[in-house]
Amino acid sequence: MKKMLSAITTYFITLLVIGTCSAGNDQDVAEGRDIWFKSTFGGEHFFSNILPNPPFSLRLAFDQMLTTPRDSRFDEYGVINDPDCTPGDASTSYLDKCADPESTGVIGVRKFPNPSGGAPLIGVTCAACHAGFDPVRPPANPNRPQQENIHPTVGNQFLQIGKIFKGDLSPHDPRYQIFSSWAPGTVDTTLLENDHINNPGMITPIWSVPDRPFFDVTMNGEPVRAHRGGQGGEDDIGCEQATIRVYFNIGMCAAECMVGHLANGPGGSQTPIDLAECRQVCPELLKAEESVGKLCAFLQTPRPPSLVNAPEGANFIDWKVVGTGKKVFSRACASCHSDGDRSIKHNVLSDDLIHPF
Repeated sequence: MKKMLSAITTYFITLLVIGTCSAGNDQDVAEGRDIWFKSTFGGEHFFSNILPNPPFSLRLAFDQMLTTPRDSRFDEYGVINDPDCTPGDASTSYLDKCADPESTGVIGVRKFPNPSGGAPLIGVTCAACHAGFDPVRPPANPNRPQQENIHPTVGNQFLQIGKIFKGDLSPHDPRYQIFSSWAPGTVDTTLLENDHINNPGMITPIWSVPDRPFFDVTMNGEPVRAHRGGQGGEDDIGCEQATIRVYFNIGMCAAECMVGHLANGPGGSQTPIDLAECRQVCPELLKAEESVGKLCAFLQTPRPPSLVNAPEGANFIDWKVVGTGKKVFSRACASCHSDGDRSIKHNVLSDDLIHPF
């Protein structure tokens, strides 16, 4: 059994050598990348003004994380320091000094002026979770990465979201214990729109989207052809709608379109966000819907890390067993984890269907 598993692992490493081609025009891709790293679409109002107050009463420990010294911030929280920033001081309230005025010093965590004065509003972007260290070009010191060390969509397997969520809670608060159960690199995206299950899942890596098989799904009663979106079915609705779903999840239009649909607790209920209604009251949704096409053009382009090219990566490959690993995978795993093609020619290995082999 150990030999079989080793052969399968070796086969997977060879699969991850394969890349994908770019899609979309260069300007859309560049703007989409900028949206990925910088756009919150108003989510900062949720994290800074709504979440700390009833009914949630959950103040996140952004301040503790952002004022942790840069040389220990990754060690403490698993976040990625923005290479374009330097340590702050009393003049910046110990937030980092950055050329980008909206950067907090952490990739994907953004700051904005507070209309009522006081501390800046803090919001997060897609890159806050999905950007991670490139295993092909890992940083010599994870607290001091350079731009070339950061892969935009590999997923941050070190990010301690639970520590950020519990940082301002008493250990006697049941939520503190829940957040303590979240392993690095995981998050429960149904925390607020609650399914009453503590089920943190891995932060999804995103690449090779053009290679993913299509599915026939139904959205708003209409048939849609969509690529597989992530580890669950919630994003199998096409990239644009999946992206809008994520932005709602990180606070977009919370006051106007989300909070009123939550009625948790005994006898409570939750109702879906009404997009048509939300468009009438929240301009940020309109901005997001105008932007997701470019964002999705960017998401067509990331390539998987070629693990064989990682430092010492070639030493993990025993080419004598690669063929055996492929056969074992085809016989024992591929009925669920491939696109149904016996040749296993794709490097995206799931289509949610069971195929007879």
